[in-house]
Amino acid sequence: MRARADRGPRDAFSPSWSIGTGDRYGIQLERLVVGRYFDPGIGFVRRPDMRKDVATFRFSPRPRSGTRIRKLYWDGTITRITNSDGQLETRDIFGEFAIDFQNSDRFSAQLERDDEILPRPFVMAPGITIPAAGYNLETARIGYGLGPQRPFTGTLLAEYGPFYGGRRAAVSLSAGRFSPTGRLSLEPTYAMNRVSLPQGDFAATLAGARVTYTVTPMMFTSALVQYNSSTNVVSSNVRLRWEYQPGSELFVVYTDERDSLAPRFPILQSRALVVKVNRLFRW
Repeated sequence: MRARADRGPRDAFSPSWSIGTGDRYGIQLERLVVGRYFDPGIGFVRRPDMRKDVATFRFSPRPRSGTRIRKLYWDGTITRITNSDGQLETRDIFGEFAIDFQNSDRFSAQLERDDEILPRPFVMAPGITIPAAGYNLETARIGYGLGPQRPFTGTLLAEYGPFYGGRRAAVSLSAGRFSPTGRLSLEPTYAMNRVSLPQGDFAATLAGARVTYTVTPMMFTSALVQYNSSTNVVSSNVRLRWEYQPGSELFVVYTDERDSLAPRFPILQSRALVVKVNRLFRW
């Protein structure tokens, strides 16, 4: 997209340049400008009145010898966001070293520094409010992902670093999948954050699992059960999808939420049942 020279506070433009986006090297430059009074008409903008510059660099060689390592990665990204007056709002520096193994496993080590300016206080947890100020957030991450050829796949990630004047430690399991049979699969997810701040300490846990059973190539049912410690809610979502003819589908979806702190758990908070049918007509 070509940027107009006469752009004003209502304009938005986003040019980008890519140099050497091959297998071994990669450089990408991007600039996004959103005017102070820009109205997207359709959709939304996450942050108005900003100038965002992003530079990404990558070096990813393939070792000529060795049977265990497929590819190495060194990459970094620098992001800088200012407002129309030139005041810095966000600066993020991200670096990663990663190894792709021949068995499709992946190891990664990341270091990120985020300089953030909060223009106004915000509530992070019940009874804990982060005051408006400038903060330096640094996060070190180590992760290991199991390849898709294994009976169980997923990525385990550990994080630690300064967080809004305190400290944050976190562990998570994402993209987990276990398939005991060709029709049945289990996808667990887990994320635990422990935060220590001058305003107080808190822990947040999100745990859940999705179970999917494929009845036929045209029909499957899945159930997602999830617990969120921030809201103390156990939620479930059960869905049946049947493609009764090509392009025509029937959906039956049941959802509910229950209070995990109720004296007589589970106490129902909300419930919904939705049935949807669509039909494709050809002529």
